[in-house]
Amino acid sequence: MSSTEFQSIIQNAPKGEPPSYTTIAPYAPPDTYPPVDSGPFMGTTYAMGVPQGMEHLLQINQLSIREKFKVTQGWGRNFDVLNPVGQGVLQAEQRIHCCGPMFDVTVRDMRGNDVMALHEGCHCCSREMEVHSPDGGLLGFVTLHWNSFVTHLSIKNPAKQVLLLILGPSLQANVFGNISFEVKSSDEQHVVGMIRHTNEEVTVSFPLDMEVTVKAILAGSAFYMVSIMRSGRDLRTLRGGVGESVTHAHRAKYREERLS
Repeated sequence: MSSTEFQSIIQNAPKGEPPSYTTIAPYAPPDTYPPVDSGPFMGTTYAMGVPQGMEHLLQINQLSIREKFKVTQGWGRNFDVLNPVGQGVLQAEQRIHCCGPMFDVTVRDMRGNDVMALHEGCHCCSREMEVHSPDGGLLGFVTLHWNSFVTHLSIKNPAKQVLLLILGPSLQANVFGNISFEVKSSDEQHVVGMIRHTNEEVTVSFPLDMEVTVKAILAGSAFYMVSIMRSGRDLRTLRGGVGESVTHAHRAKYREERLS
């Protein structure tokens, strides 16, 4: 094609306005997430108002917590925290003290940097866990309200205003098998998430646009509930009053864990 013919095609082409941005379809989050590079040279993006290490919580609406067994873990416990596609985003270590906090967990990112700390002091009449940022700032509380028939926990901000409620079957009566809890608004009118506990993992789901610190406190509440259920399971197993809910396999697994 000669240059004269090309110019003729350009001149005769239909004229029109460029496409408007309003006609472009809105952005939808991808179904999958890119791999999380945990190498030492990974660049870190800091979002305004988001505590360091919690950036991974911005674009997810679900976390899965799985216990990780180590030969050298002693009396402590270790966990992997996975995103919806099974990639590790956080890791947690629970320390068991003879004299000290009843509940002590440190959550770190995949490079080993502290993300948040979960602590429960020695309270006689109430059970309440504090959630702190790495610099010691208070993010919020998780309060357990004693009830023999249902589970009732409150997610609170630093001013102790109730943000969310966790409601479900009794933790004391359901220490084995699968169990689900609803995450509700403070007025109990709306279900905004779920916490599902199985023998393999705990899955926490929440709205994508939930505030990051509230997502973090909600994840911390899952660790707290796992610890309470584990304590109840150990106690019932030691007493032998577990009835039909505990099989010989449960007892064998318990003995192996205690001896490891």
